[in-house]
Amino acid sequence: MSETTPMMRQYMSIKEKHKDAVLFFRMGDFYEMFRSDAEDVSRLLNLTLTKRHGIPMCGIPYHAAPNYIGRLLNAGRKIAICEQISIPAKGIAQRDVVEIITPGTVVDESFLDKRSNNYLAAIGKVGKVMTFSYVDLSTAEFFASSCDDDHPEEFIRKELSRLGPREILIQESLMDSAYYRSLNDKAGLVLNRIPDWLFDVETSYRQLTEQFELANLKGFGFQSDDPALAAAGVLLEYLKDTSRHYLTHLGGLKKYSEDLFVSLDDATQKNLELLRNMDDGSASFTLLSVLDETSTSMGARKLRQWLLNPLRSAKGIKERLDAVSAMYRNQILLSDIRNVMSHILDIERLSTRIGLDKAHAKDLLSLKNSLDKISEIEAILDRSDDFKALCSPEVQLKLRDICSLLDQSIMEEPSILLTEGRLIRNEYNSDLDKLRELKNNGRAVLDDYLCAIREETGITNLKLKYNKIIGYFLEISKTQSDLVPDHFIRRQSLVGAERYSTEKLSDLESSINSASEKIVDLEKKLFIAIRDSLKPQIPLLQGICTSLSELDCYASLAYTATIRGYICPEIRDDKSLLIEGGRHPVVEAHLPQGEFIPNGLDMVTDRTSFALITGPNMAGKSTYLRQTALIVLMAQIGSFVPADHAVIGTVDRIFCRVGASDNLARGESTFLVEMNETAHILRNAGERSLVIMDEIGRGTSTNDGLSIAWSIAEYLLDEIRSKTLFATHYHELTSLSHDNLVNLSLTVQETGEDIVFLKKIKEGPAGNSYGIHVASLAGLPDSVVFRAKQILKSMELQKEGDVLNVPEAVTVQEQQDLFSPDEMVLDQLRSVNISGMTPLEALNVLNSLQENLKK
Repeated sequence: MSETTPMMRQYMSIKEKHKDAVLFFRMGDFYEMFRSDAEDVSRLLNLTLTKRHGIPMCGIPYHAAPNYIGRLLNAGRKIAICEQISIPAKGIAQRDVVEIITPGTVVDESFLDKRSNNYLAAIGKVGKVMTFSYVDLSTAEFFASSCDDDHPEEFIRKELSRLGPREILIQESLMDSAYYRSLNDKAGLVLNRIPDWLFDVETSYRQLTEQFELANLKGFGFQSDDPALAAAGVLLEYLKDTSRHYLTHLGGLKKYSEDLFVSLDDATQKNLELLRNMDDGSASFTLLSVLDETSTSMGARKLRQWLLNPLRSAKGIKERLDAVSAMYRNQILLSDIRNVMSHILDIERLSTRIGLDKAHAKDLLSLKNSLDKISEIEAILDRSDDFKALCSPEVQLKLRDICSLLDQSIMEEPSILLTEGRLIRNEYNSDLDKLRELKNNGRAVLDDYLCAIREETGITNLKLKYNKIIGYFLEISKTQSDLVPDHFIRRQSLVGAERYSTEKLSDLESSINSASEKIVDLEKKLFIAIRDSLKPQIPLLQGICTSLSELDCYASLAYTATIRGYICPEIRDDKSLLIEGGRHPVVEAHLPQGEFIPNGLDMVTDRTSFALITGPNMAGKSTYLRQTALIVLMAQIGSFVPADHAVIGTVDRIFCRVGASDNLARGESTFLVEMNETAHILRNAGERSLVIMDEIGRGTSTNDGLSIAWSIAEYLLDEIRSKTLFATHYHELTSLSHDNLVNLSLTVQETGEDIVFLKKIKEGPAGNSYGIHVASLAGLPDSVVFRAKQILKSMELQKEGDVLNVPEAVTVQEQQDLFSPDEMVLDQLRSVNISGMTPLEALNVLNSLQENLKK
């Protein structure tokens, strides 16, 4: 295929307009790709790459395209769908791009994770203000916000971590920043550079008011000069360009206000393992995996949002807890609700596909079946005084009308394609019924016509016949040819007969032959009309989805509380924090029942706002820290909590700095990462914040680390006065004196040379770090452990300020000689498990001990 052919020139012309997308070029029953697109796609999809006239090419069948598109989206590619839009009498078919599918704009359910949102975000700068907006096209959620503080990258980093967008539109000049450039390295994320001039507030304001057909945006909470609108306008235009469709289902723009929710920065989200664990990055062993018992996709997405946006308002939290408590108390109602909800499909995304003309007949049938279940839910809720109806009587009437329309119009087992028919029920449309009658009973219609024409003409031996040359015809013997009426049209003369046709017969034949084609066309028109009639009801359906998803969340949290033994926390609008018998929800869920050791925390008054926690590694410090943060977070999303009793004063921010690692992408060492996160906390934490800090200062020298940890502790105590849990391996910090500080430690039981970590919190500092014992448990060679003990003993005997004098290492034999035979035998005897031995094994051990004593 030469590049000078008309078709290739057409391809190159279209490709020039879509350089950043893989162009699916429709040719008959295939989508073809050429040149660099073909090379890229053949490698990603393992397709055969061929060449024609030196041009690389590959192709896929058009009916198999969804599977390939999904794989390309997962690889972070955009796909431009180029279709044949007309076939002229001469020349090549006219083609144009009808849709651009990108990771952030996809709405097809087969390309989406049912239980999480699919966000597209835009980031820009207007003057000194960051403008940020995000949208999930598949659910019609559209938000905008702005940030004008001195550290806007922290705001953006937190938002991107919270949302996890698959695609970002970013103002071109921002790419000068190392942070934004680093986004290029994130697997599966598509980054689009947008010219600076497009981030214009005035232009965006005009575009948004036109989209929503409003005089202004004050009803949405935006003034005409709000910087947040710049990013929202960029998003809107991008959506219009990619979908090539009017976005009727986008009902409005909401302002995301941080003041309504507990702030969780990206480090906190990661360290608390809310959505992804820190081991392999999967969703297992996370808080979401423990709490998510939702029955619908809508509810799963809502619970995920609640988890990342805990409420600040004590009133809002109590309202959620009241709903969860009502279900918890009424287990029969809870079971019935969950059973009915399990039959409700994703109405939210179905509504979007209706608005974008992408819904097929099975989608409408799914919508009808799901809406039918709402009346059952209403009946269940009506049994309790604790719940209001999901929707008003007027809305219920409209829902019944929708169900009635779909029940009367859509077949029980419809086709997915609009080009096959089998969409519309009988008796819905009289013209369609007649066409089906013609198709299914064409011969009977012709026989009825034959009887009528015999009666009309009196020709008794009139026959109706068919051949492939002239089609249907009337045959009359020559003996009755004088009875032939004038409107008969002679078609053929035979020796003993004449063959005729009539206009009526020709019309019947044409109708019968074209009935199938007409049925498909008419069914398509009827289906589109039915789908279009649902578009005005999309806002109503979206409102129902909000109510259903919240109800599903209440049921999920009530069910989780039931099966895991959680209790309802007491919520206060103060700085109280009291936890009795608290447990880590994720760790407990993966241990045999009753094995997790609970711990409490008493910070009810301002008298105690800072807990300094010491104790050995492996004793449970990190688990204790995280469980406290998770219990507070769970309470503020409206969940019951894993404890015997809990009083939670609402917090405005949760900071969790536990552990650190090198950030090679930003050229940052472990210690620098630790200090960056700590600086962020000290800049942003306030009196109503909860701060969790673990092992501050361990990434540098001992003296430097201790000095930094001490200074940070004092700053938190004196300047910020937040609720703080501060775990440290610097035992010297326990001498820090402050009225609001309490020393806590993990209990250790010592028996001779052995120790047991009881993992129980007690008041007072730890007496020992037991680091060498932990090293031994980890499997370090005995010689290394012995040498560590030797050095430690020497260090403990030296006075502070002396030059460190480390004793020389000794050989393994010398190590053994340091112990008397009696001591060695006693050590071995202590370690023997007599109850687990057979008599023969016991005799062997006794013999071994006797031999050792003889040495």
